[in-house]
Amino acid sequence: MAKVPSRRRNSPRTRGLTLDEAVIALFIGAMNANDHVAADEAARAHHLIWSTRRFRRRSGDAVGKLIQDMRVLVEESGAEAVVARVVRAIPARLRAPAFAVVVDLLLADGKLDGPERRFLRGRSPTWSRSRTNCD
Repeated sequence: MAKVPSRRRNSPRTRGLTLDEAVIALFIGAMNANDHVAADEAARAHHLIWSTRRFRRRSGDAVGKLIQDMRVLVEESGAEAVVARVVRAIPARLRAPAFAVVVDLLLADGKLDGPERRFLRGRSPTWSRSRTNCD
């Protein structure tokens, strides 16, 4: 049996996502919901990442690589597939707060368009205990 190179074996494409990867992938998937990332959304994502304790003490290079890796993963695998993996990677106790942060991110440009609304409604039963949290 051929050996898989260690880089590929440890790739987010072939293993479960870490919590850090899941958070970044969730932001990217949400921002891409309407096939357009508004400048306000990108700025808000930047602020959310750097104000989160998980990332604020990391080097810019490390976080930049994480963001780039998750962008590539979303582009290659598709946002829906990646966000499905995100749900499995984020512990249940953190899902409602993660959902709230995504709502905040999508509202950064002052509007919630149809695809963004569908993205959130598609996530609400998965993220929270009842559908009414999104409606």
